[in-house]
Amino acid sequence: MLELNSPEMVQAMNALENEDHALAFRLFNLLAEAGNAKAQCNLATLYHFGLGVEADGKKAVELYRGVAEQEILEEHLSGIAYNNLATIYICGFPGIEPDPQRARDYRDRAKALGFEM
Repeated sequence: MLELNSPEMVQAMNALENEDHALAFRLFNLLAEAGNAKAQCNLATLYHFGLGVEADGKKAVELYRGVAEQEILEEHLSGIAYNNLATIYICGFPGIEPDPQRARDYRDRAKALGFEM
């Protein structure tokens, strides 16, 4: 796993904070392709909410699941990914049917990894 808070990640997070979603998307995408799990989780969020890119629930789920399954405790990264998966499955998303049981399972997994809302 690449360093979660590399200078490039800081630049991407600053772009996101400054609502420069197009730049954040480009930077997170580059970092995600290089294997940075934090970038993958943030990229999933951009797809989840349609920030700087067209909303795509299937892509968000794919990215969140990839981060979640790594069980990264640092920054509660996998817990956040599981929590966000739970949110998608409790509400549904275009192309993704609601699945309350899956949502509960993901929420429980997030809690087991130390993520509390």
